Amino acid sequence: MRRSSEWIVIERSSPTRRISSLVLYSLACAALVGALYALVRTEPGTLDSGEPNPVAALPWFFMVMGLLGATAFLVPLVRPPKLMVNHFGLRVRPGFGKSLLIPWSNVEELAAIHVGSRRRGTSYLLFAADVYLGRGGSDRPGFIGRSVLREANRATEGLVAGFDLAVRCKDFATEPQQLLARLASYAPGHVQVVDRL
Repeated sequence: MRRSSEWIVIERSSPTRRISSLVLYSLACAALVGALYALVRTEPGTLDSGEPNPVAALPWFFMVMGLLGATAFLVPLVRPPKLMVNHFGLRVRPGFGKSLLIPWSNVEELAAIHVGSRRRGTSYLLFAADVYLGRGGSDRPGFIGRSVLREANRATEGLVAGFDLAVRCKDFATEPQQLLARLASYAPGHVQVVDRL
């Protein structure tokens, strides 16, 4: 029998979409750098004046820029979103930032909303906390932790502005309705549960 203090981990979705995006990005960068190298390979390394030729360094510059751009794809693979729940509260990492510990005593509302069409839309799980968020054993989300909330706020044209934290439902293997129901089963009676899926 499972104790109520044990954390229940919500299973993450498969990272195949992120991996395929990284592969496509890498192929596009390799093609660009290869084409650029083919264009400038006959350029001398130094100019007649003795200074380095900046045109000859262009492939290396774009390769370094491509590697820096790849970090935007690698960081979510290394630090994926996380969601854990028990009768005490939630452990949430909406993006690649730090994990937040939020007790149920600080949560006022738990909501799920779907934005866009059924096929191409996105679902968000939203948390509204009381004014004591950040005190009494809970964490306050920072700028990076609120990035998914800002995305949801833009997608809903300000409809979710009153919430404090959001996660994308597609980051988890469970369907949005089941995800909301699973979290709601651990929520105490004072937490309002809203389903707009």
